[in-house]
Amino acid sequence: MKKVLKIAGITLGVLLILILVLPFAFQGKIEKLVKQEGNKMLNAQFDFSALDISLIRNFPSASITLEDFWLKGAGEFQNDTLIQAGELTAAVNLFSLFGNSGYDISKIIIEDTKVKAIVLENGHPNWDVMKPSADTTDTEETPTESAPIRIKLQKLSIKDLSVSYDDRQGGMYAAINHLNATCSGDFGSERTTVDLSMETPSLTYRTGGIPFLNKARLEADMNVDADFANNKYTLKDNTISLNAIQVNIDGWAAMQKNGIGMDMKLNTNEVGFKELLSLIPAIYAKDFQDLKTDGKASLTAFAKGILGQDQVPQFEVALDVKDGMFRYPSLPAGVENINITANVKNAGGNIDATEITVSPFDFVLAGNPFSLKASVKTPMSDPDLQASAQGTLDLGKVKEVYPLEDMTLNGTIQADMNLAGKLSYIEKEQYDQMKAAGSIRLNNMKLNLQDMPAIDIQRSTFSFSPRYLQLSETTINIGQNDLTVDSRFENYLGYALKGSTLKGNLNISSNHIHVNDFISSDTTTVQVPETHDSTTVSSSEAGVIRIPENIDFTMQANLKEVLFDKMKLETVSGILTVKNGTVDMRNLSFNTMGGSITANGAYSAPKGVQPHLNAGFDMKGIGFAQAYEELGLVQQLAPIFSGLKGNFSGNLKINTPLDEKMSPVMQQVQGSGSLSTKDLSLSDVKFINQVADIVKKPSMKDIQVKDLNLDFEIADGRVTTQPFDLKLGDYTMNLSGSTGLDQTIDYTGKITLPSGGIGSKLGTVDMTIGGTFTSPKVGIDMASLAKNAAEQALKGLVKGNDENGEETKEKESVIDKALNLFKKKK
Repeated sequence: MKKVLKIAGITLGVLLILILVLPFAFQGKIEKLVKQEGNKMLNAQFDFSALDISLIRNFPSASITLEDFWLKGAGEFQNDTLIQAGELTAAVNLFSLFGNSGYDISKIIIEDTKVKAIVLENGHPNWDVMKPSADTTDTEETPTESAPIRIKLQKLSIKDLSVSYDDRQGGMYAAINHLNATCSGDFGSERTTVDLSMETPSLTYRTGGIPFLNKARLEADMNVDADFANNKYTLKDNTISLNAIQVNIDGWAAMQKNGIGMDMKLNTNEVGFKELLSLIPAIYAKDFQDLKTDGKASLTAFAKGILGQDQVPQFEVALDVKDGMFRYPSLPAGVENINITANVKNAGGNIDATEITVSPFDFVLAGNPFSLKASVKTPMSDPDLQASAQGTLDLGKVKEVYPLEDMTLNGTIQADMNLAGKLSYIEKEQYDQMKAAGSIRLNNMKLNLQDMPAIDIQRSTFSFSPRYLQLSETTINIGQNDLTVDSRFENYLGYALKGSTLKGNLNISSNHIHVNDFISSDTTTVQVPETHDSTTVSSSEAGVIRIPENIDFTMQANLKEVLFDKMKLETVSGILTVKNGTVDMRNLSFNTMGGSITANGAYSAPKGVQPHLNAGFDMKGIGFAQAYEELGLVQQLAPIFSGLKGNFSGNLKINTPLDEKMSPVMQQVQGSGSLSTKDLSLSDVKFINQVADIVKKPSMKDIQVKDLNLDFEIADGRVTTQPFDLKLGDYTMNLSGSTGLDQTIDYTGKITLPSGGIGSKLGTVDMTIGGTFTSPKVGIDMASLAKNAAEQALKGLVKGNDENGEETKEKESVIDKALNLFKKKK
């Protein structure tokens, strides 16, 4: 018995030693495999901070965990992080680690993960990171060195997953935040039952600028009969909750040669009007449980047929509300007589056969009736639109039916409009075929939000016709800002229905605009782990003024005062042409910094592209000190301006990208220009002070400079000047060189000594200016100065000209001997 116990103890000890030692033995092999396979397959930046192996966590499987994993795009996505995961764990069959037959993965755990999927306007997706597969022949000829990875998944666990999908080409956005889910089943078999449970507090979906879901709560508990052999999936017991709506889906979906076959039906027997209202974010977020409702509601949906590249299944979604109402018990009024009939259907086949109908959408808000009807056919090829709206909305009564917090709202909206016709009528300028008439009027609209400037629209009128949309009688006050707009827009229907170019003419005037009031400073950031770098990826750009690519405007500006950052512009006038994401300035003139500027050039900032400025500025009477105070470009490239008094005129051409604060990216600024001044006052300029000390001329430290002319170029973070003369009293300096972003000075030149006496005979002396603006270093060639002085002194002592007035060889000999003697003594 003792022998048996001894053997069992030894065996147990060996097993424990193996459990502790094996992870370290295989960790290097697994880490090498993961990075090898990743680099082999991916055309992207990929890394993780640590790889851990455990034989205990999912025994008898080995757990392989990647910590702080990230996958970053390449090329046009090099600044976008596609995946960032706090922890990824895979359970691998322990025995598959031995040999080269492959590694079986049975369980995957994903924790604290963010996925950011993007489709650019050009259709390029950021998840296309797989390298092209090698040619089959090459694969056969070159045997792989690594073992294959087989997925025999039995369980997938997700904890705190956030996924966003931003399709900028299709105008669609979807996001799931803080998703928790588990999925189990024998995915290695030909058929299994998949159990799926999931919940997220925030599901968002919008398309075409319309928010269909906004931070809706989603819960699902589903059983799916998965026939992997035939690629058919049948929904069994399932419950899906969206906010207060609870539904289930019956049917199946199967992968077929020509697409995905399906026969599905939405069952919503328990849906009532109150549950439908839960899909409206503003209502669901405000005392929803206490909301009183009445009326009948139904929601049905089905899809049957093939979903393929060029076809859709037969489908229909129908919503019907009869005599609905809702009211908050704490408020004096409600919304009544709500009647909605909405339908989206397609008989199957071409997506262009889809028909959308809303007729009617009627309600009475605090005694004011409003009615809307609309329908769209052939939405893809040539939208055939019919729409009408009649009624009055008294915004001042909204507070009687909805609990407004930190907000006051007043004013009226009066609508009486009718539209009918095809978009092609507008495109072909067949305006007689199109029906468009009516107006929408805003009167005395006032909106006050906490921590926001008050908005006051005294009146505004939108007038419709087939050819144009007229915006007139519009004066808007936002806080201390005022704006009066008179405009006319063409192709407004094409812009609204298909995103085609909106054309127009705008006349804009204002007494006061502070641009900073309209620039958001909010950003949402994703921090890349420290194992990579400290790059921050911003999902919104703070401060960037974007220019839509589908507007074509000619704007006439007449603005009395504009504040931008530290700059104050007065009497702004000129013509701005907005087209293809670019604003062209034509003779845009304004007074600023004590003088005046006229600008010509372009500011380009289409969506998804770094803002860029390429413009020329003609400047007159600009103050040196004011330019330094208000312009970051001057502060970084010409800090000497801070100590100068006086005004300058000239011109500047600049070509530079702009950062998220609309400031030039200094290292990439390219430019040139000229500067002239007639009344420059130099006082306590450090390198001038040093020159004054060297030549023993204290009066040079505070002196007036006349007629300074300077030509310069800006490139690679430095300002390079052509040779220019700087007259300091009786002295003249001729300088050229450069200054940089690092505040360094690299100038060379000559200083001409005063005329009269011996100075007129000494000529010029070489000098250098180095160091920095805060600590300059001035050097004057004293040996050259001494040599000139010796020459002039000896020339005065030795006389001996021939009959033609030329110096004799005897004189030259004496001078040479004297200079040699001077050098020896020096």
